Amino acid sequence: MAVNLFFIPHQDDEALTFGAGIRNHLNTGDECHVILYTDGSSSNVFRQLNGETKSSMHRKLLNPKAEGYTPLGRSDLIRCRNDEFLRSCEALGLPAQNVHVVQEMQDGTTTVEACEALIREFADRYHGARIKTFTDLGGNHRDHANMGRAALNLYQQEKIADLRLYIEPYNLRQAKKARRKLEVLKERPESNRESVVASLREYKKWDPQREQFAIGYHSVRKEIDAAIANPISYYHKPYVLD
Repeated sequence: MAVNLFFIPHQDDEALTFGAGIRNHLNTGDECHVILYTDGSSSNVFRQLNGETKSSMHRKLLNPKAEGYTPLGRSDLIRCRNDEFLRSCEALGLPAQNVHVVQEMQDGTTTVEACEALIREFADRYHGARIKTFTDLGGNHRDHANMGRAALNLYQQEKIADLRLYIEPYNLRQAKKARRKLEVLKERPESNRESVVASLREYKKWDPQREQFAIGYHSVRKEIDAAIANPISYYHKPYVLD
């Protein structure tokens, strides 16, 4: 049984980009851990939920009082995003003890050095584990790219031996353009496809009385719908840094 460490920058990335990959490893009996390493606090979705801008889900301005909830602050946003993340991981089939909400870094402020330190910490804890994170190629979010560059650095230094770099479906074209000879591999759920779909659907749940605000869906509605229709993970193997 192999141990796999998935480094997740934001709540919803585990389902959107890694969902099929995680589920396939679980299907083979592998041990999988997900490590959420930012707080997700920079999302402007709370402005939609507070009625300041139109809701991308409801296509109108929301009225928190009429909907039966109090306007959200940043700490509320983090708490509710974490709840979506934990529900998504449970639906995907991850044991609770393998879900690590670290959040040592604030959303949007990651550095390559801090990402390297986090990888080393977990690689030391789970010796010989396979490392899975985002690519640094294309126009992806800095929190994604920094972890990818950190993993590549450690791989080149032979600090980690097994690395896969995953590509966000919406970043696929840009990543290929950034490195013309890049071989992109695909993973579809070989079984338990419904678990991947269920994990994505957790980000669509709207039930304000239970503090379920569909934050992920407000943020990346089209991407979540596309992933539900076709759950797939894209990744490439390490390449030589220039």
